[in-house]
Parts: sequence; C-alpha cells; structure tokens
Amino acid sequence: MEDRVPPDAYLGIDLGGTKILAVVGDAQGAALASATVSTPAGESPQAAVDAIDSASRAALADARSSLADVARVGIAAAGAIDSANGLVVHAPQLPAWRNVPLVAMVRERLGLPAVIGNDADLAALAEQRFGAGKGVANLLYVTVSTGIGGGLIIDNRLYRGQHGFAGEIGHVSVQAGGRYGRSMVAGAVESLASGAAIAQIAQERINAGEASAIERGPDGVTAPAVFAAYRAGDPLAVSVVRDAIGYLGAALTTWVNILDPGIIVIGGGLSNEWDVYIEPAVRVMRQQAFAEQSRAVPVVPPSLGAPARPRCAIAHPPPHTAKTKPPPPPAQPTPPPTLGAEAGALGAIALAAADSA
Repeated sequence: MEDRVPPDAYLGIDLGGTKILAVVGDAQGAALASATVSTPAGESPQAAVDAIDSASRAALADARSSLADVARVGIAAAGAIDSANGLVVHAPQLPAWRNVPLVAMVRERLGLPAVIGNDADLAALAEQRFGAGKGVANLLYVTVSTGIGGGLIIDNRLYRGQHGFAGEIGHVSVQAGGRYGRSMVAGAVESLASGAAIAQIAQERINAGEASAIERGPDGVTAPAVFAAYRAGDPLAVSVVRDAIGYLGAALTTWVNILDPGIIVIGGGLSNEWDVYIEPAVRVMRQQAFAEQSRAVPVVPPSLGAPARPRCAIAHPPPHTAKTKPPPPPAQPTPPPTLGAEAGALGAIALAAADSA
C-alpha cells in the first residue's frame, strides 16, 4: 500500500475549548488526515497533552504513518500566547491555565520539536499562504464570533509585535467610557459587537422591561436568536444589531486607517450573518475610511473554513521550538480533510514548516 505522507510530514494541532483537532499535512498546505478528541478543559494541562497525543496518533494512523515521519509539530491556541518561550500565558476557554509551558510538554510527550502561535494569527497565516488571501502581502484576518480577534500579515510575514501580542483587535475602543463586557478596555468593540456582547446587551434590555419576541433558551438570549428576531423585524433586536453594526463598522474603519491592508478576511460564527451584519459594517467602513484606496479594500469570507488554525501551525512555526498517565478516550479519525475544513491546523503546519526550512 502506497504511503500517504510525504518524506517530511507535519502535525498541526488546534487546541480549542471543547475539542482538539490534529491534522497531518505537508508544507504546501495539503491536509492528509485528521482526528479529533474532546478537550479535558476542567482538568490539568497534562490531561490536554495526553489528548493531543491521542489525536495526533489517531491522525497519523489514518495517514498510514507514525511520529517517526513527522518533522515538527505546530500548535494553534486561543488567548495570550508567548510564542518565543512556548507558553500559553492565558487561555479564555481554559481559565485555569496560566503560563503553561505547552511547547515543552508536547515536545517531551511526542519526542518532536514543537512551536505554538495564537489561533487567530495562525488563521491569518493559513489564509495568506493557502486561502482567500493567497499572494497578498498585507492581510488582516478578523474573527467575529463569541469574541472578536484577529491576525496580521505585514509584508508577507506574520506580525506579532514587540511582545508577541499584536493583533488583539477586539480590544480597540469604539466608545469612549463605554461598557467593559468581555474586554478590560472600556468601550472595546468585543464588548459591543461580538456574539456574546449582542446576546448580553439584548438580555439586559429585556431584563430592564423592554418587550421583545427574541427567543430565550435555558441559558437566556443567544446571538443566533437575536439575529433571527432581527430578520423578523423585532424592534429590540433591530436596535441591538444596528448599534453593533455601527460599532463593528467603526472598528473596521480604525483597522483600515492604521494598517492599510491589501485584503480583509472575516471569519467566525457571525460571518454566517454576512448579509445583515458583516456587509452593513463594511459599508460603514467604506463611508468613513480616510483614504479612497483603503475604502476599496476587498473584504471576503475565509476560504479555509473553521479549522484554518491548525494548518497555520504547520505553515509557519513561531521562533521557539519546544512519555505517564492512562491515555484519554480514543480519538476518532475523520476523512481526509479538504483545504476548506482545516485552516487553523494548516496555519500551524505552515508555521512548523517555515521553522524547519
């Protein structure tokens, strides 16, 4: 049987709050096999490393390969990531994690060099190397979901800033003295225009006595429920969404004025509301941006799909390179993923491959 893996394969890992995705791929962005396991979010970081090991071995088995064929591991994780030192400084979906040396832990467990990057950074890298922004030297990737985040490609390089935390665009203030919400910055766009913010603001107004037909579930109002009510013409939902459009449009204007990107890629759960949310916010930017050329910047959805982050970890490893407990439940191999399904893991692969070059 012919091998499915190239001589130098890479592992891209997407560490999420609910699941861990492992992708086997090559430096050209071809994803060959993948596997997922549940994230043991309430357990220790070592339990997460065990799960990463399980997912990695399952993906490699599906690719008819082994760890001996892997040149490097790339990891994509949400939150504040110290790529140079291989640390997860803080992860919002893993609240007990503080300064976890994940690269060193994975390196010790798998016996392979490893690198790590912020998930939005690596999604940006994947889209620029393999996806919607392929060949564009200056790219802004925006994710609008429960929160708002982003990644920057400047002059064909992933830009991390002086301390590695560049791209935290959700903390840009669009309302002086505004609410705090999910961000510790007053009036941050994440606190006013993210999915969590839209749901929270609608819930607060309902609790204050405003009438609304927004559907409430066991956990209260959700962003999808607000948008469903918006489409049905519910006055409160229309008010909340229109306010959020203004805030997101103001943020887009700020980002464009500062960065002058060649393309903006907008992903995340709320990109599914493109016609009623993303597109109107883009129109605000096109009316308000300083330079005429900037107003015309292409704004597109991702072409790599939800898992863009692991592939990025393969594509472009950060500068730092990084066997115990009973194994976690077996990982479930998944069919060989298409480019559209693996953007994050493929960015992790791109990161790893670049570091190996």
